[in-house]
Amino acid sequence: MSTVEARSPLASWLAVSSVMMGIFSIVTTEILPIGLLTPIASAFHIPAGVAGWTMTMPGIVAAVAAPAVTVATGRLDRRVMLCVLMILLAVADFLAATAAAYWTMLLARTLVGLTIGGFWSIGAGLSNRLVPARKGLATAVIFAAVPLGSVLGVPAGTLIGELAGWRAAFLVMGILTVGVVVALIILLPPLPAVHATDLASLWNVLRSRKARPALVVTFLLVLARISARTHM
Repeated sequence: MSTVEARSPLASWLAVSSVMMGIFSIVTTEILPIGLLTPIASAFHIPAGVAGWTMTMPGIVAAVAAPAVTVATGRLDRRVMLCVLMILLAVADFLAATAAAYWTMLLARTLVGLTIGGFWSIGAGLSNRLVPARKGLATAVIFAAVPLGSVLGVPAGTLIGELAGWRAAFLVMGILTVGVVVALIILLPPLPAVHATDLASLWNVLRSRKARPALVVTFLLVLARISARTHM
């Protein structure tokens, strides 16, 4: 994969940080309902188990969106796609914050799933293009957003929900996500597609004996993480 034009180290690391903040917003928004299920269920007069679909829906949609978005947008500039996906996440947050009916809430969570699948499939592999000399460290910085979203973002969102209502938590996340969009626009360089991913490429990955165990393990790890958190 080719790298972008030479930039200063500061500019490169700021670009990496903007991608990290994008994933932080996604992870926090994705699992935010874990701490808000009871008030969400009360607001829509539904059982807590039904409110749990606010967690299930993004996961199902993301599983489909990851390969679909990757193939459909394979020739588009990565920077443009990340910005579009972040705008979609902001819309989802604001829609959740103002949802008058539960189906609207589920629509918002569907948009979250689209963002998860698309952003992860693009953003997680950009470290080699942004900081090729320190791609290992850059990858670690980007993926640091996952535990940060879990141990900082969700507790903070839950606290906001307790103090100002669950809708306020999604409103704050929407505002934060708008800030991430601005950061991506300013800090990311143009990232034209280099190798367009097609269905044949994805099929080859699935057929790989080395890739299949990794995919199964990843699936089980994510399933265990979400299941454990929703039963706390």
